Amino acid sequence: MTGAPEVVVGIDLGTSSTKVLATTADGDVVGSASRRYSLDTPRPDFVELDTRDVECAAAEALHEALLEVANRSGHVRAVGLSCAMHGIVPVDARGEAIGPLVTWMDRRSAEIAERWRQDGTAQTLYRRTGAPVHPMLPSCKLRWSAEHDPSYVQRAAKFVSLKELIVQRWTGEWLVDYGLASGTGLFDVRGRVWDSAALAAAGIDAAKLSAPCSTAETRALEPRVAHELGLPVDAVVVLGSSDGALANLGVGAIGPGDVALTPGTSGALRIVVDEPHFDDLARTFCYAYDDRRFIVGGATSSAGAVLEKLAALFLSDVPALERFSRGRALAAQAAPGGNGVIVVPFLSGERAPYWRPDLRGAIVGLDLATTPADVMRSAFESVAFALRSVSDVLRERLAAPQSLRLSGALARDPFVRQLIADVFGCESVLSNHDEASAFGAAMLAAIAIGLVADDRSVAALLHPVHQHRPSPGAFDRYGVLYERYAAAVAAAIQQCGTVP
Repeated sequence: MTGAPEVVVGIDLGTSSTKVLATTADGDVVGSASRRYSLDTPRPDFVELDTRDVECAAAEALHEALLEVANRSGHVRAVGLSCAMHGIVPVDARGEAIGPLVTWMDRRSAEIAERWRQDGTAQTLYRRTGAPVHPMLPSCKLRWSAEHDPSYVQRAAKFVSLKELIVQRWTGEWLVDYGLASGTGLFDVRGRVWDSAALAAAGIDAAKLSAPCSTAETRALEPRVAHELGLPVDAVVVLGSSDGALANLGVGAIGPGDVALTPGTSGALRIVVDEPHFDDLARTFCYAYDDRRFIVGGATSSAGAVLEKLAALFLSDVPALERFSRGRALAAQAAPGGNGVIVVPFLSGERAPYWRPDLRGAIVGLDLATTPADVMRSAFESVAFALRSVSDVLRERLAAPQSLRLSGALARDPFVRQLIADVFGCESVLSNHDEASAFGAAMLAAIAIGLVADDRSVAALLHPVHQHRPSPGAFDRYGVLYERYAAAVAAAIQQCGTVP
């Protein structure tokens, strides 16, 4: 292998697709592939995923990417793993899944989250784990199962994430990285161990969970698995972290002045900090970034999925595959503020900063002159406003962002990038690696095996492809519209009852 370029691979196990990215230590992409799969919704509030679909998708995408690597005579040194947070699947003693993955979108445990908020358990657990209580958390899901289907808990030898399932398949060990563990609601984010109080509340024993490990933990592949996957026998697996933490690494948002903002199917805003930051009202999360640092921020449920739904409702005469792009074009043509229309985008409840699965959407300010363009304009603005509401909470303890490092499907659109810059009043930047979590997973693998020095070196590899500065006067104009949006949200919350 003398002279062959050394390659690291990042695999991002998402809720709707798996993405694979192979890159050199210099950040040059030498292979990529992706595979999609479908969610199952067998009952209201149930949102599940067949783990076999994900395993097959990951293997197929990896094979495709490795063919490109082979064509360039590259030698794969390590594979880093990224995974969507909050999913949980039961496995038996042999490591076989005995049920589907219950995804972060699943809301069956809403009654548990509400009970914990009312009796004070939520605040207690937040101060220990950094995870705001919400039905998405495995802690809530496990408590719900213990009360509604106790045999489900008894039958399972372990409860794991998609990544842990694959790591066990590839290495024979049940391991979970600190970043992914901190999204369970069961993890002491300061001590980097399973939290006894959270385990007791969820009704689960630590023996039924994987061993928490460093995000840079490496393991050898079992030779049979390496052969099946098409990987060299000397390649290692690097546990990696959550998709959110790795997206920060993948866009170079590793310091307090740089914020990672991800407008995709859902949305998220995250900042890496040296010390834990807990919000007095538990409005933002505080998860593990790596072995010693933390990542604070919030995820919203209101982004691309909301825009697609509204485009389907208001542009039903447009072919399905063209609706979103037509809706975006209409939004770009309309005046800011949608001629008085305000969209409250909570079509599937909302996470940060409200953590209310019972919230519902609304369109306020309709009149006889309202057009689909007005509604779509307001809808796009509401996505940016929802993310700004998370930023406002963080700014109570942290400095205002100096720049917004973007990733996610919506960030590929120049209209969205400019809108974000205008709403936040600071520069928005899209770098040369838009698959941030997969790139972050690859780069963390490179750091773990010594090909790259540290995350600052990763940030130095990134180059802005698009930079958008706020338009003159736009931040002030959007400030007025944001206040109107906030008033509409307050009314929606009031309709749902007293804020917990």
